Amino acid sequence: MAHIAIFDHPDNADFPQPWRVDGQLGVGPVRARLGDWTIEAGNSETIRHRLLVYTGEMSDITMRAKWEDYADRSGAMYSTASLWGLAQQEAREAEFLTPVAAAEMMTLKEGYEVNAWAGEPLLTQPMAFAWDDKGRLWIAENRDYESRQTGFSGSGDSRIVILEDTDRDGTADVRKVFMEGIAFPSALAVGFDGVFLGAPPHLLFIPDRDGDDRADVNDIEIRLTGWGIRDRHETINSFHWGPDGWLYGLEGFATSSVIRKPGPEARLYRHNDAFPEDLLEADGVEINGGVWRYHPIKDKFETVAHGFSNPWGIDYDAHGELFISACVIPHVFHVTPGGIYMRQGGTHLNPHIYEDIAPIVDHRHRSAHGGARIYQSDAFAPEETGRLFMANIHEHAVLSDVLQPSRSGFIASHGDEFMMAHNAQWVGFSMEIGPEGALYVLDWHDADICGGDVLDKDTGRIFRITPSESHAVEWDGRYGDLRQLSDLELAQLQESRSDWHARRARVILQHRASTRALDASALTHLNTLYETGATTPLRLRALWSLYITDNFSLETLLGALQDREPYIRAWGVRLITEQDAIDPEVLLTLEELAERENSPVVRKYLAAMLQRIPNDRRWPIIEALMNHPEDSEDPNIPTLLWTGFEPLVAEEPKRALLLIEDADDYPKMTEFVGRRLVEAGHMSPLLVELHANRNEHLLRGMVAGLEGAGDIEAPEDWDRTYRRLRRKSETRALATTVAQLFGDAEAERALMTEVMNASLSSERRIAALTALAPSQPYALREALFELINDPNMRTASIQAVAAFNDEELGQLLLSMYVDATPSEKEAIIQTMASRPVYGWMLVESLRDGSIQRNDIPVWIARQMRRVVGSGFVEIWGPIDELPGDKAAAYARYHTLVTSGMAVDASNGQNVFAQACGACHQMNGVGGLIGPDLTGSNRTDVDYLLSNLIYPDEFIQDDYRMVLATTRGGRTYVGTLVGESDRQVTLRPIGQKDVVLNRTEIQSLEVSEESLMPEDLLSVLSDKDIQDLFAYLRTAKTSAQ
Repeated sequence: MAHIAIFDHPDNADFPQPWRVDGQLGVGPVRARLGDWTIEAGNSETIRHRLLVYTGEMSDITMRAKWEDYADRSGAMYSTASLWGLAQQEAREAEFLTPVAAAEMMTLKEGYEVNAWAGEPLLTQPMAFAWDDKGRLWIAENRDYESRQTGFSGSGDSRIVILEDTDRDGTADVRKVFMEGIAFPSALAVGFDGVFLGAPPHLLFIPDRDGDDRADVNDIEIRLTGWGIRDRHETINSFHWGPDGWLYGLEGFATSSVIRKPGPEARLYRHNDAFPEDLLEADGVEINGGVWRYHPIKDKFETVAHGFSNPWGIDYDAHGELFISACVIPHVFHVTPGGIYMRQGGTHLNPHIYEDIAPIVDHRHRSAHGGARIYQSDAFAPEETGRLFMANIHEHAVLSDVLQPSRSGFIASHGDEFMMAHNAQWVGFSMEIGPEGALYVLDWHDADICGGDVLDKDTGRIFRITPSESHAVEWDGRYGDLRQLSDLELAQLQESRSDWHARRARVILQHRASTRALDASALTHLNTLYETGATTPLRLRALWSLYITDNFSLETLLGALQDREPYIRAWGVRLITEQDAIDPEVLLTLEELAERENSPVVRKYLAAMLQRIPNDRRWPIIEALMNHPEDSEDPNIPTLLWTGFEPLVAEEPKRALLLIEDADDYPKMTEFVGRRLVEAGHMSPLLVELHANRNEHLLRGMVAGLEGAGDIEAPEDWDRTYRRLRRKSETRALATTVAQLFGDAEAERALMTEVMNASLSSERRIAALTALAPSQPYALREALFELINDPNMRTASIQAVAAFNDEELGQLLLSMYVDATPSEKEAIIQTMASRPVYGWMLVESLRDGSIQRNDIPVWIARQMRRVVGSGFVEIWGPIDELPGDKAAAYARYHTLVTSGMAVDASNGQNVFAQACGACHQMNGVGGLIGPDLTGSNRTDVDYLLSNLIYPDEFIQDDYRMVLATTRGGRTYVGTLVGESDRQVTLRPIGQKDVVLNRTEIQSLEVSEESLMPEDLLSVLSDKDIQDLFAYLRTAKTSAQ
């Protein structure tokens, strides 16, 4: 049988031409599908095509190369993202590749090769893998997984298997089943004569004390419980033995958990058991996105850091610095214990964290990274050592980043596209480095790469990447059972160039030390290595080994604080503050260290450990650290320092104000203190300080704290302070804003003067207008009729009308609608939907045709349903209901956007801005309500349609629609981004964040609906839908 490929040519009109496939006229590019094709008499047109006839199979890589040769325009046909999207759709219908064939399709960085180490039927639906001390891989086969929102114990045949390559030919040849029937295994780590297994809601220890590779099922221990599975992508994952002897793990932001010791009712879950519905109704440690750790001997649990999106993959470098890879938001974080990090959505558990720590990347890839592993072995070329390797699901690739030290942290720059799978069903998301120095990649393998469904439960692969010529040094025992080595031999492995051996050796030593004393020769070797090691990483390995085996002394750690090497001092700070009771001598030493420390790395850990010491002993360390103004712009230190300082501000406000009195070089800290004092109700000492020093940053914090606080009266001594603040130019405007928030008529007049002063900058005038509007002064109401004619003030004035309840102002907006710019029309529509009086006027405009139905975004229609009620529905029709059957709508839209008709991606960008841009960003442009689409799986038509037509099937809590109505009658629709006992911060669609005082809120409803309506496409024309999809599927990321 022969195959025929038809090539279109870029010189053809309307390239690429739509294709025709039917039972009569054949298949191929047909320009006539775009409409009538007319050639004037006497003219001619040339059409160029090529037929490529071949037998057997031809990969898409070869096919593309042949097209490029024919067209003589390499890369001109489609963008990389578009090609990927086409391949994804084809993969859903095509027979997928065998593991060996999949490996043959892969391309790698020059000098490296790949093979299929294992594949089905040796493993299926692998969710996690980990090494043991014999160099075998343990696999958690999660056959209970069904979709992101379903699946727990329905399959009943999930299992833990052990795979081994006994002849070391690069492929697994022995398979053992360690355990079957445990529900939803999602993470595992081997050690301590057993395996630690993440099987939500539990962290289990499954022993194998006789070493027969079969679980001692009658002795399974539930060590911890409380992990949720609301989003099965974001539950307990990525187990990892840290250098400090703790087991580390991750959890995503869309799944809430409350971690605690199991009660008497705790039990193992088996086939068809229901997941506990009351999981979160208990006391424990709350976590909804972050890094955690558990000590296997001390049986202690701690949250290490909060934030992130869906972190999957965690590792530490040669100095013990922790890194994680994450999906959706920028993909690499450098994690310091105690840190509060950027979240994909929602609010931080601590409402008084005003600024979080950002990711460290200076570039973007298409999203969905996982499996972070830092290469620290000896097989790869030296240039790869220290690089961070990650799998990328959406690019079907293994990528690397270069970690460059910067201040107290790092910058992650793009390294290589190390391996490209060229296989749309390749779903790599976890990685390990093996005993020989190879890089192993776990491939879930399914045509649905985002886990919306499992299209094939019987697939799963592990691929092995090796250098064509290994740099590894062989030695006796490199591939043997490390548990057979003596204590001394394990200690000597801390000097190995293979970090795999050093790490596994430490786990064994830690376990042995928990049951008996280690051999003296091993301890001597470790102490000598710590004292005289040739490099800092070698000395750290020795220090970690001594610490986790409980063979250190207080003198050792105090000595580490005086060491010449910053990372030794940093680890001294970390370890010495982990003691259950910190010695007073230690606290004095830490205070002295903070005063003299010249390394930002060490200062970072001094700031981080504040949370571990008593409040009353934090003050001198905080003061010493704030004497380093160079840290005020550090990516880590200010947030860590504030997290430790924040509770002290509320406890001792006068002392906090005294501490920051001379902190002119730490403006953010001063601002945070002002805000925290307002939130804690400590206005009097704040005003005393402001009167004395007129600190601009302190006053700025006061403004932030008062936002939305309509029920706060001016303190008795405010007038005196206000008069003094007004005399300083830097504080005059801020002081006037505060006075106006207190209801000061003079301040109101001063702001009005600024609003009307055309000689001032528009930014200053708009700031004054924004400050005035919530109090609805009559003078401003009158001025809006004039301001709205000023182009520089028009949009802000339109938005200010929403603060009033005034039919005449509403009529003003409607009268200017026809001549307004698109952005002004959007602002008018938003304002008219904010209150009933305006809403009814908008209804009448829709009824008489002066405003068209397609001018109203669907999210505004939902808001209008709340504001006006059935009167709006009568003219609009059903909201959130697709016409007819959803499946039929899905099929119609799918046919529409894959029809091959000519599309205009630039118009699609405009459609995106109007229909989607209020909530979603693309390449940094757009709103922050919903997920950033830059790196999403947007080239896949089915992925886009399923989210557009079925948005409510799975809603992450942080994207639920929140409707707030104030006692003054104004309605907001958006997401909740912050809350405290006094205030609620909302992110309304298309507007800036708004802070509402709880006493001013009449109703606050968290809907079960997604912010994205089901009928978003129904208000668009077919042409706009086609153009929108063209833009989404072809727009390049900023890194491309």
